[in-house]
This record gives sequence, structure tokens and C-alpha cells, in this order.
Amino acid sequence: MKKTVLLILFSSMYWSLLAQETPFLRLDIRNNFLNQKIDFLDGPKVLSKVEMQTLMSQATPETADLYRKSVSKQKIANILAIGGFASAIGTTVYIIAPRQQSSHASNLTWPLIISSIAFEISSGIFNRNARNIAREAVDSYNLGRTEPPVHFEDNRIDMPILSYSIRF
Repeated sequence: MKKTVLLILFSSMYWSLLAQETPFLRLDIRNNFLNQKIDFLDGPKVLSKVEMQTLMSQATPETADLYRKSVSKQKIANILAIGGFASAIGTTVYIIAPRQQSSHASNLTWPLIISSIAFEISSGIFNRNARNIAREAVDSYNLGRTEPPVHFEDNRIDMPILSYSIRF
């Protein structure tokens, strides 16, 4: 009985050591003042960009390409978020600032408002794309997949939406 318990104990320790040899990456997505920050975690450790580039390049070229796309989209989203913030501040200052005596509003008010809204919408689109591509890169690294995940396929219907029809 003692031998089987020791055998089970040592085999579980061996499997836990094997599991630690192959790193399992995960994402930590946090919102900061202007935009989101995507951190790649290996256990409790936050990986730097250099460490992530070496890990992704060691896996497959597709994984490294997905990581590069994610980083570039995150940079574009940051630039658009800064532009949206500056545009919102400029619009607010322009609207609130005292002007000469005039009975009609300026012609620049609406274009400034529309441009600040467009900056915010486009920043959100790039944030979502960067987040999805980063998840795909982590899945590709963790699972060794090269085909795209199922949830990115368009027009996929596995089951009928309504299985029972109601006749009138």
C-alpha cells in the first residue's frame, strides 16, 4: 500500500514538473487612462516585448506574425486614442472659449465634434482587433494551432436556430 501511494505521489510530481517545462501563456487586458494594455503572462510573470518576440518566433512563423500584427494594431489604437483625447479637449476648449460677439455658431463646431467621435470609434475598433489577434496568437502558441479558431469563421451555422416551428 505504501509503495502505491509513493508511486502515485512521485508520478504526480513528475507530471507537474513536465507541465512546468512547457510554458502556458495567458493574456491580461487592462484599461488605462486612454486605452487598453495587453500584457502576456507566463504564470505570475509579465513578459517583456523581447521575451514575447523570442517565444513567438520559436513557436511557428504564423504565431510570430500574429503577435507582430497584434502589437502594430495596439500601437495604431494608442495613436488614435491620443488623437481622440486631443480632439475632444480641443473641441471642448473651442466651444467653451469666449468668442467675439456673434449671433451664429461657428462653422468648425460640427466637424470638430464629428472628428473626435470618429477618433474614438476607430480607436475602439483597433483595440478589439488587437485583443482578438493577441488571443489568437496566445492560442496558437499554447495549442500549436495553425488554422484560425472557430469563433473567427464567418457565417458558421452548426445547428438550426429554431428546432421547432410554430404554425399559425
